[in-house]
Amino acid sequence: MAEVFYYDYVTIQPWTYFLTASRFGLTYVGLKGDESVSPILSFYPHRMLVHDPEKLAPYVKQLKEYFAGTRKEFDVPIDISEFGTEFQRKTLQFIQTIPYGFTANYGDIATSLPNATARAVAHAVALNPVLIFIPDHRIILSNNQVGTYRLGQKEKVRLIELEKSHLHGNL
Repeated sequence: MAEVFYYDYVTIQPWTYFLTASRFGLTYVGLKGDESVSPILSFYPHRMLVHDPEKLAPYVKQLKEYFAGTRKEFDVPIDISEFGTEFQRKTLQFIQTIPYGFTANYGDIATSLPNATARAVAHAVALNPVLIFIPDHRIILSNNQVGTYRLGQKEKVRLIELEKSHLHGNL
């Protein structure tokens, strides 16, 4: 029997986000339109998607607060237990420690993880299923260029600048 992932949508201009959660926590953040094809099912094959706005309400609320500049840290549960390899999960867990409004490069992260290379870190970051909540937009290239992002370079720059603009705000 397929495991159920609950989902809902939230529109925060210019996007409508698609969020899924298992019974243990948030499993995926992407854009509306990708729920019936890759990447959600490439991350988690054999899942049954059930629309349940009530189950996703805490995640939607915190995402809205983040974009409004009133939330700097997410405190909802995230479930990446079935995502990728152990190394990829450890990389994403490490990324969650990068403070709001700051960036690090792939090499910095590689030196902080045992037996890691910048290339392996970049691969793990590229596969991050839980965008924004696991802030891989904070990871940039060593030459200070932003690099690629699943939602596009312009969105990555927008997220970095959003955080910098609210970094010293009153919360």
